[in-house]
Amino acid sequence: MDEVRFSLRKSDFDKFAERLGVNAEELLSALKAEVVKVGPGFKYVIDMENFFYFVVSRIVTAAQKRGEPPRQVTLEMFEEALNKAVDRLAGASGYAKLVEVRNAVAQELAIREEDFAKWLSELLQVRRGAYVLLEGGDLKVQIGAKKYGFIKRVERRAVAEVTYY
Repeated sequence: MDEVRFSLRKSDFDKFAERLGVNAEELLSALKAEVVKVGPGFKYVIDMENFFYFVVSRIVTAAQKRGEPPRQVTLEMFEEALNKAVDRLAGASGYAKLVEVRNAVAQELAIREEDFAKWLSELLQVRRGAYVLLEGGDLKVQIGAKKYGFIKRVERRAVAEVTYY
């Protein structure tokens, strides 16, 4: 049987790696992909057999994890995962798409999307003023009675510090 291969643009490969929750370089080495220069960019040529074995190993690992008792998520764990996701996904304005943040946090903590809304609304009550939610955007997440599209962390900084000598 002939070797079956397919190729992906670097940007698509990076998105694929992010959705899997792995580093792109780790995925590149795990799939034994070849990097090929195409015009100003790169593409990755992947052997279908390597890809198949990688996907099967991920499925087996996920099945083994399901056999373990689910870990309890605390508000501190949720806040840490939320802050990491917002910082990583935020644009130049400091706002991140709430749907992308929800997906990243849900994947990291292994929680459902509905649980994300519950945890976020609880965190917003406890940490008033620490986050700003905007209602814009194409895709929205319902928190309470409203639907929001963007989130931003508000860093509290001292206006002035007084040092006495």
